[in-house]
Amino acid sequence: MHTITRIAAVAAVAGIAALGLAACSSSPAPAADTASTIATVAPTALRSADTLSICTTNLGSPPNISTDESGNLVGSEIDLAKAVAGRLGLTPDFVTVDFSALIPSLQAKQCDVIMASLYIKPERKEVVDFVPYLTSATGVAVKQGADAGITGLDDSLCGKKVMVTVGTTAQDLAEKQSTTCTSEGKKPLDISTNNQATVGFQQLVSGQLDAYLDAAELIGYYQKQGTAGIEMVGDPTDAIDIGAATLKDNTALHEAIQKAFDDLVSTGDYENILSTWGQEALAYNGSN
Repeated sequence: MHTITRIAAVAAVAGIAALGLAACSSSPAPAADTASTIATVAPTALRSADTLSICTTNLGSPPNISTDESGNLVGSEIDLAKAVAGRLGLTPDFVTVDFSALIPSLQAKQCDVIMASLYIKPERKEVVDFVPYLTSATGVAVKQGADAGITGLDDSLCGKKVMVTVGTTAQDLAEKQSTTCTSEGKKPLDISTNNQATVGFQQLVSGQLDAYLDAAELIGYYQKQGTAGIEMVGDPTDAIDIGAATLKDNTALHEAIQKAFDDLVSTGDYENILSTWGQEALAYNGSN
């Protein structure tokens, strides 16, 4: 899928509704359905025998990952993780950490795999192996009805107060745009960071910020709800793939997860999961 097409696809689902908000702590999930086990993993490739330990985030970023009213993890990536675990004959166990701590947690063997909206970047591919399973892009949110002259991820952000989630692509793009602004003799972006998207939206609506940068599908979710008081401006940019990350020396688990994902696709379960969360247009098709 070409970049322009992928960005258009993300834009098409940027207003999707889903379930749940807020953050959570480490929480074992119910045993996955193991009836369709298609690959097995030796206990030596796992943190704990018979269990697939999955690092996720506490960002509260629906429709990918959030919590429902009972505090249970929900979202497309949670469903995909459970389905992968089931195909490996394993019970999924979710370990929730800050986004910036995902790869360090994997390296410390606090989990077996990361499935947490982790973008596939060259520098990350140097330290982990990926099985791609979704596409994303970055969007710019402003207060609904605001007239700050912001038109997207461009020079209209020069001199503006913006917030991003620490360790994300949005942070990299904001810093890159700030450098562009100063190179053109304009004011840099006034960038602050947080660990919760809802914090950014709250400060945006209260007038403490001019813009908030994050995944377009996340911004679209909150905009669709109509309760956050925000809206996305401009088109989503920098489409990129999301993947399940394993340690470089854990080839057995990487290959097993790839087999599980391939089976998800071939049986139609992958499409069904994305359809449940309105993310059909973000499907990874192997040529993104």
